[in-house]
Amino acid sequence: MSPEPASSRWHAAATRVVELPAPWSTEPYLLGEHALATVVSAWGSPTALVAVVEGLGRERGLFGVGGVEDVAVLLESIVREDGLVAHGARYATIERGAVELLAPEVRELVGLGGAGSSWDWMWTDGPLRVADHARAERLPLGPGTTDEIREFLSRGHPTASTAPDDPRLIGWWGVRERGTLHAAVGAIQLVPGMAPHLVSLGVDPGVRGRGLAGQVLAAAVVDCLEVRPAFGPPSVSLGLYADNDVARRLYLRLGLELRHGFTSRRVDAPSDV
Repeated sequence: MSPEPASSRWHAAATRVVELPAPWSTEPYLLGEHALATVVSAWGSPTALVAVVEGLGRERGLFGVGGVEDVAVLLESIVREDGLVAHGARYATIERGAVELLAPEVRELVGLGGAGSSWDWMWTDGPLRVADHARAERLPLGPGTTDEIREFLSRGHPTASTAPDDPRLIGWWGVRERGTLHAAVGAIQLVPGMAPHLVSLGVDPGVRGRGLAGQVLAAAVVDCLEVRPAFGPPSVSLGLYADNDVARRLYLRLGLELRHGFTSRRVDAPSDV
């Protein structure tokens, strides 16, 4: 990798994402996931950003966004010139492929030697391309819906990671047929003031292929775009594992935009430079 000219890089003292230099103060992923977190430290250029953040009920984390090679060059230069970048970060989320470009000794210094999980971050700031989602309804939050969603997920999405009674939930949307829930999706806010994030989309195996996923997603997006986040325009996001090609094709067809491909991993205890 060719090092980037030092004159094009900066080290910001921002405490919020919106205080970072352009273009990062308005980057959708940063606003959607970290707008209300505390920025411990940030290094950037016009094409890459590496930052350490904490808060929002999560462990201190390191993330790197931008062009894959640019993120790798920036991360390596920080380690070699400014010392240890991790600053106590317990996890890292970095553009997929960037870690593999780092020299082995740099990976060791940052604590990124272990295996990670690959996933995609998708986003929209407008309604989805679904002609009619009238069959989908917003379900009232409460014990009855919690029980119904729990029973449905056992059929439609047994590996869903968001509990039906997660306190961050702002809504569930579903399609019923003859009184039985056959498709559903939820939305959470990491904390009040954040843009909604869709979770736990599921469809009964016996009714897949009938467009029910699009129905509940479209209804959820319409309602979630009514939420006014503290920073940035209304938007909605979701995440999926990188090997879920079927879901990705569906989301792209509906109008969601693939903004980032990430690798997330735990950060080992690193050594200083």
